[in-house]
Amino acid sequence: MFTGSKKELLDLIKRNGAISIDDAVDVVELAKTTVREHFLQLERDGYIQRDYVRSGPGRPSLQYQMTQKGNSLFPSSESAMVRELLKYLKQNGEEKTIEDFFETFWDQRIEKARRRMDELSHDGIQAQVEALMKMLEEEGFMPEFNIDEESEALTVKECNCPFSEVVKETKLPCKLEAMFYKKLFERDVERTSYIAEGDYSCTYDISLKAS
Repeated sequence: MFTGSKKELLDLIKRNGAISIDDAVDVVELAKTTVREHFLQLERDGYIQRDYVRSGPGRPSLQYQMTQKGNSLFPSSESAMVRELLKYLKQNGEEKTIEDFFETFWDQRIEKARRRMDELSHDGIQAQVEALMKMLEEEGFMPEFNIDEESEALTVKECNCPFSEVVKETKLPCKLEAMFYKKLFERDVERTSYIAEGDYSCTYDISLKAS
C-alpha cells in the first residue's frame, strides 16, 4: 500500500516497536518537518498512535507505535493458521465449538459497537455511524457509508474482508455480520453485494425508519 518515505518510516516503527520523531530523523534521510508531517498523516489515518514514554528523570518523550491497522500492513500467516484450525476442528466433529466461538466473538463486537455509539447518542445518527465506522476501520473492513435522509436509509459498504481466509472454511462470519447490523440498529437489513460471491465489497442497506 505504501511506498517511498512513508513505507520507510512504517518499517522503522515496526522494527523498533516505538520511535520518536528525532530518532527517526537520525535514521532516515528526511527533513524533520517531513518526518513530522508523515507521522501526523499516518496517525490521522489510523496506522500509528502516539504514546508518552518515560525513560528517566524529566518529561516523558513523545513516541509513535503501530496500531492494529498498521500491523495489518505487514505479512502474516495468522489467517491461514486460523483456517487450518477450523478445518481441524471440523474434521474432529467440533462444529458446535466453532459456532459457539463465532457467536460469542460477534456478540462482543456488537456490545463494543453499542458502547461507542451510545456515547454519542445525543449527537445524532451521523455521529453514531461515524463512531461505528471508526471501529470497523480499526478491524480492517475499510468501511464507507452513506445516509439518505430522504428515504431514511443507511448504506454501509465493507470494502475489505479481514476474515477472508476464515470464510473459505466457514460462512459463519458472513451470516453473523448481517446479523451484526440487524441487532445493532434493530431495523431491517439487506445485503446487496457480497465479496464471497465475487463482488468488490459487502454492502448492507439498513432502514432507519422508526419501527
